[in-house]
Amino acid sequence: MVRFWLALTTFVVGLVLSAVGLVNQLENRPLDIILAQTELETPTTYVVIPNKILTSYPGKVSVTANNDGPVFLAAGRESDIIGWIGDSQYVEVRMSVNSAQEEVILGEVERGGGGELADPNGSDLWRLQVAEKFQGKISVPDGNESAVLIAASGIDLAPRKISITWDLPNEAAPVAPITLVGLALMALGAALSLWAFLVLFRKSRITRNWKGPRPKRRRPKASKVVSQAGSGPVSPRRAARGLKFAALLAAPLLLSSCTPEYENPILSPSPLPAQDILTPVMTTDQLGRILSEITSVVDKADAEFDRESIETRVSGPALAARRAEYNIARRQEEPVPPAPILAEPVQLFLPSATDTWPRTVMVVTGNESLRMLVLRQETARDQYRLYQYMDLLPGVQFPEVAAESVGANLVKPDSKFLLLPPEDLATAVGSLLNEGPNSSWSILVDGENQYISDVASVQQGLSQTLSNANLTFDHKLSNDELVLMATADGGALVALYMIDTYTIIPKEPGDAVAIEGEEAILLGTGGSATGIETRYGAMLLFHIPAAGSEARVTLLGATQQLLTSVSLGAR
Repeated sequence: MVRFWLALTTFVVGLVLSAVGLVNQLENRPLDIILAQTELETPTTYVVIPNKILTSYPGKVSVTANNDGPVFLAAGRESDIIGWIGDSQYVEVRMSVNSAQEEVILGEVERGGGGELADPNGSDLWRLQVAEKFQGKISVPDGNESAVLIAASGIDLAPRKISITWDLPNEAAPVAPITLVGLALMALGAALSLWAFLVLFRKSRITRNWKGPRPKRRRPKASKVVSQAGSGPVSPRRAARGLKFAALLAAPLLLSSCTPEYENPILSPSPLPAQDILTPVMTTDQLGRILSEITSVVDKADAEFDRESIETRVSGPALAARRAEYNIARRQEEPVPPAPILAEPVQLFLPSATDTWPRTVMVVTGNESLRMLVLRQETARDQYRLYQYMDLLPGVQFPEVAAESVGANLVKPDSKFLLLPPEDLATAVGSLLNEGPNSSWSILVDGENQYISDVASVQQGLSQTLSNANLTFDHKLSNDELVLMATADGGALVALYMIDTYTIIPKEPGDAVAIEGEEAILLGTGGSATGIETRYGAMLLFHIPAAGSEARVTLLGATQQLLTSVSLGAR
């Protein structure tokens, strides 16, 4: 029977220890989510939740806002959100931890200002945005630069009820050593009970009688003697057995301290450090959305030759070129729409890495015929517009540029680290067009490309055809800003806009000069006796190597468009 008691006691002790460990594991089970919520007291139009709040705990983060009317939430770079708000008043959400209650408390700080209010819905700056009624929820992109902007309509007061949820990573609760000890004792108790049954079974086989029962032996009855001295002393063996049993019973209490210490993650927020480098101004998802909107506006304007509606998504040289094409198309009997601007497939995406404005993004789209699109955002509240576009020349070797996840640095026009000043490119191109290989600029600028060859051939053809006229070909840089983005070799991609002016004046009084094609359409006649001035706009893309390089400046892309053709006054 001792063996059975030992097995049972061992099993029960193991069961108690396992139960203690299981209870401890359930009590210390890691949190699935951390929820913080508040109702703002300060009336405001905009609410900002900084990145240091959103990254205080690991896992996926979502923000929910409730309102009696519209709810708008946007996630974007924190610097972009602050740049968009500008001088307007807003409330910044703060966070603290109540250690006693083990809860996150949200507070608020007012940032004063009197700037103009505007609707943030639809801005190109946002990585994600949600516009709902009464309640909106947005998932915050990972990383240490995203913040959240909360508003209503940009004019009405922003929602006041705000909550932040951190969906913590799934982590298994730590297994307490006491649980493992308990399971081991339960297994040992089961083994001891099996051993006791085996011993009992063997004894029963040995003592089994096959010849019948033996007669009982009569023993003399012992006389009853009552001790007058009370109970006798406990034997050493019995005392030791009692101590062992007491120790066995005390084991759960002693091992209960062998449970892992659990620290609530709420008590130790650890926000990610702020970005110490400039990051790209645009993601791939943003680019797709922005290009889709730009091409949609351009396609509609192209179909109707609408000079006004195109202005919402096109500016600068690209706007001048598109409107010039519309002017020509409207005068044609069978107008032909301009070549479309393609949003895909994207062959190259080069965003700038900056936190200031204006901002520039370069992207190459198309299949067989590739075109460089230069997008520009003037201020934080402006949309990106198509600023320039150039058809890439055949056979050109495009320089290596930064990855889209890194972005390119903007280069100043007066940089001393380039082979030649970007402002001199127009002079160099004009010299190559007018003088050909004899130009002194051919040492620094490679003039052997299709654009230089085609335009120079046109000029030579006009000089030969209009021998009765004096011709001048003037090439100057326009007043539009240059766009410069760094390349991997220390050089720069340079996008510029040139104005090419052709002046044709008859040599002798009474002579006339004749023109044809689109120039004649704009002029309204086939010639002039007083002379003609024709202006072309050329959007050009160059690669300027770094200073000290042995390579020459390369023309990568070009698009020339006839702008005006007018008759000169009488001499």
